[in-house]
Amino acid sequence: MLYQAFTFLLLLTVTLIGKKEPINGDSFQHHFISTSLPGNEQWGYGVSLLEDLDRDGDLDFVTAVKLDSIYWFENKSSEEWVRHTVGKINTVQLGSAVKDVDNDGWPDIIIGGDWYQNPKNPRDAPFKRFKYDGRIENEIHDIVLADIDGDGQEEIVVSGDKEGCFWYKIPPQPSQDTDWERHTITMDVVKEKDAIHSGIWPAGIDDLDNDGDLDIVLPDRWLENSNHGKEWVKHSLPFGKRGPWGLSSRSWIFDMDKDGDNDIVIADSDQTGCRIAWLENDGNDSPSFKAHYLPQEAPGTRGSFHSLALADFDGDGDVDIFTVEQEDPTIFPSGAGPRWYIWENMDGEGGKFEERVIFDEKLGGHDARVGDLDGDGDLDIVSKIWKRWPENANGGKEHISWLENLTK
Repeated sequence: MLYQAFTFLLLLTVTLIGKKEPINGDSFQHHFISTSLPGNEQWGYGVSLLEDLDRDGDLDFVTAVKLDSIYWFENKSSEEWVRHTVGKINTVQLGSAVKDVDNDGWPDIIIGGDWYQNPKNPRDAPFKRFKYDGRIENEIHDIVLADIDGDGQEEIVVSGDKEGCFWYKIPPQPSQDTDWERHTITMDVVKEKDAIHSGIWPAGIDDLDNDGDLDIVLPDRWLENSNHGKEWVKHSLPFGKRGPWGLSSRSWIFDMDKDGDNDIVIADSDQTGCRIAWLENDGNDSPSFKAHYLPQEAPGTRGSFHSLALADFDGDGDVDIFTVEQEDPTIFPSGAGPRWYIWENMDGEGGKFEERVIFDEKLGGHDARVGDLDGDGDLDIVSKIWKRWPENANGGKEHISWLENLTK
C-alpha cells in the first residue's frame, strides 16, 4: 500500500512538472518598436512586413505613412530599433509583400502598382521604385504571393475594392517601369451591391479541392482555379458579414483537423462585432464547408479583427489562432478597449479552442505579423496601427508594438 501511494505521488509529480501552462496574460511582454512616425496624417499607416532587409540574420519591420513614405525599422535588439527610409509613397496603399523581384539575392518590397528595389546597402541608401502597373489608381488592400499558374514560380495576387482582383506574372527583366502581364480573377469586388473590401490576406490562397492547383478565399466565397488561373469558378462559403466598406475578412487556408484536406480559418474585419471561425472541408471533389465559430468569452463586443495568424505560439505542436482589434474609433469594440487574442488549440485537431486575452493595455494593432524577433526560438508578434485612437496608452499617438513570447 505504501509503495502504491509512493508510485502515485511520483507519477503525479512528473505529470505536474511536465504539464504546460495555458497561454495567458503573462505569456507575452509588450515592447515598442516606435512611439512616433513622421508625417501629419491622422490615419493611414499602411504596409506591414517582417523581413531581414539588411541580411544581418534578424527580422526587421516595414510600415508606411499615408502619402508620405515607406519606412523600415532595423532590428538592433529587443529595445533598439533604428528607422530608415525605403522611399516615397504617392498613393494610399495597404497591401504589401516581400520578394526578391529581380533575383539579385536581396528582398524587395511590393505594394499596389509599385515595387521597391533593395539597394543592397539599405541602411545607407533608399530603395529604387519601379512601377509594375500604371493602371492602378486606388488602394490595393491585399497582396499575397502564390504560384497561381503552376509553373513553379510565385505570382503576385492583389485585391482592391475599387480596382478588382488580379494576378501578375513577374517578367524576366522587371527593373523598368512597365505594365506587367495581368490576369483578372474577379471584378465582383468592385460591384457596389457586392463590394468585397478584402479577403485573401494573409494566407487565403491554397488548394481547397485537392486537384493540385491553388484556389482563392474571399469573405463569402471561394474561387476554384481552372485552366491555370485563367478561369475561376465561384462557390459559396458559410461566412461573410458586411461592414461599412462591404464584405471584408482575413483568411488562412490550413488542414485544421488533420484529415488530409485543407480547411479555412477566417475572421471578419473592417467592422464591429467581428467573429472568427474555421470552415471544415468535407473532402468532396467540389467541397462544401461547415463553420465552427471560435468562442468569445471575454466581456464586451468585439471591434475590427484586421489581423490573423496561425502558429504554434506555445510550442506544444499544434496550431493556435491569433488576432488583435484595431484602434480605429469608427469601428471600435464596445465594453472594452482593443485587445490581443490567441485561441489556444486544446486538442490539436480543431475540436476545442479556448480564448485567451494575451494583452489588454489600451493599444491595438493592424495587419499583425508573426516571427522570432529576438532569436530565442519562439514566435513573437508585431503590429502597427491604422488610425489613431486618442485614448491609447501611447498618449493618443501612433505606435508600432511587439509582443515578446515568454511561453518557453
